Amino acid sequence: MSENRRKRREDNRKEHKNKSDISRKDKIIGILAIIIVLLLGTIAGYYYSLSNAR
Repeated sequence: MSENRRKRREDNRKEHKNKSDISRKDKIIGILAIIIVLLLGTIAGYYYSLSNAR
């Protein structure tokens, strides 16, 4: 009986793992997109502060 319970719990864990499968390529694209957005925000803030300093 405990073997059946163990097998059922393993099957449940496998089902939950598959829901959030994100490929390595998608993760890299997401991280690069976040970095680009942060850089653009920093550059825009820098130029904005320079234009107000005059």
